[in-house]
Amino acid sequence: MKQQKLPKVRFHHTPLHRRVEPHPLMFLIERSSFWIATLSVVAFLVGNMVGRHGWYTFWNSVWGEGSSATIVYTGTVPPVEKVPDYVRWAQEYGGDPHLHTFRQVPQDLLVDLPQYDSLTQIDHQENSTIGQVYSVGYMGAYSTGGERDGSHPGVDIRMPVGTPILSIANGVVTEVKEGDAGFGTFIVIEHPNVPDPANPKQQTTTIYSVYAHLSVAYIEEGMVVHKGERIALSGKSGFVSGPHLHFQIDRDDAPWHPYWPFTTSDARKAGYSTADAVNAGLHQAQGLLYTVHPMLYVQSHYATPATLVASADSDEVVDSEEEPEVKVAQRPLTLAERVSRMRSIREERIRQRLARRKFSTVVQADTVQPVLDSVVVSKSTIVSASLDEPTTVPSATPSQNAEPVHTVSVEHDGSFSGRSWERIEITLLNTDGQRVSTPNLRKDIYLRTAFGKSEFRPTVLKAEDFVNGSAVVYMLPRGQRTVVISVQPFNVLSRPMKYQR
Repeated sequence: MKQQKLPKVRFHHTPLHRRVEPHPLMFLIERSSFWIATLSVVAFLVGNMVGRHGWYTFWNSVWGEGSSATIVYTGTVPPVEKVPDYVRWAQEYGGDPHLHTFRQVPQDLLVDLPQYDSLTQIDHQENSTIGQVYSVGYMGAYSTGGERDGSHPGVDIRMPVGTPILSIANGVVTEVKEGDAGFGTFIVIEHPNVPDPANPKQQTTTIYSVYAHLSVAYIEEGMVVHKGERIALSGKSGFVSGPHLHFQIDRDDAPWHPYWPFTTSDARKAGYSTADAVNAGLHQAQGLLYTVHPMLYVQSHYATPATLVASADSDEVVDSEEEPEVKVAQRPLTLAERVSRMRSIREERIRQRLARRKFSTVVQADTVQPVLDSVVVSKSTIVSASLDEPTTVPSATPSQNAEPVHTVSVEHDGSFSGRSWERIEITLLNTDGQRVSTPNLRKDIYLRTAFGKSEFRPTVLKAEDFVNGSAVVYMLPRGQRTVVISVQPFNVLSRPMKYQR
């Protein structure tokens, strides 16, 4: 049967009403949310460019030039904006900065950081408003808190853990360190070409701001930070009696940062513990020479003699009344390149400073005399025992007469309560059991527990950590079991340290 072909059926669609697509501009006009978002972005950019940070710092952050960025001095702000009204917080809510954090403070009880007043701080009273906030004044003592009562080179500002910490001025981050034995987690920021406190109307200088005992740092070495930028949260890391911010400002010619006016060896030679040395004002003159009163400086709001532009890796000063030359990098530097460049610049500056200061320390009562010496000076880390302690001091490199180390001794008080860090002293000994003052230590020494559990700071000791053959380590026992310390690679065991309530 032959199949028949069916005719093809075609369909044609014609709209009854033609739809005219609107112009893209009409579409945007009808979308109000688009314009709100656009205006918000524009307002943010304009606010950052013409606000407190200035045009130069804005573009430098865009180009990411890191250590070569142009830093403009635009004034100062305190390191903390808000603190609790401690009296009302305690009376109305039972608030306690030792137990509660900044987030737990009711917003209506947050007040501006009180003005620091030297005369009031000299007559420091714990129950006064200023005494509740500034627990230790500049060059103060732990025992009284009063200004000029001791040799504490900064100001301790009491605050609950988690309080936002701000950069006091535009600058470059030179150091961020965690787990330091004395300062805990701390930040050092270099501020170039700021008004010199000795002659703020005619001279400029470089200062270094220090923020210690932090709980967390938001920035890294080599980063450019702006005045008022949040850089960290306060805490109680390191050796502290309670949560607070240790804030200090070092001068550019300080031998190291953060600067401390004496070392553990200086205190021991003078017959003091480190805390007692602060209370006695040991080497206060040195502290005054190498540091600046931090709170009075930021509260002065100095203006530069001329608006100055400083390069972070150069001492060149440019008068901003003339049109500055804008340097645009061919390629934005990566974060790793910025950090590497900043570290190399910082190391070179340290070498230059230490080369200018080849000295040894002669202790006479409460004074220090710099004595010229032929010793090549290098940086070494010293662990010491106060609430806010130095981390670096100059020391001599090992000489050819260095003596080999045969064993070590471990000294402690024999007990612990489990509530605080215990002080452990490690001494290097020769084959006769005598102290080795100039050790030839070929291997690092590390600490472990042969029995019990504990945490050590630091866990590893190098040759440069020893002063006159001894180094101090801090141990925090975990639990209530007796602790026996093992010192490797010498395989030396300490006598037992027992738990006592």
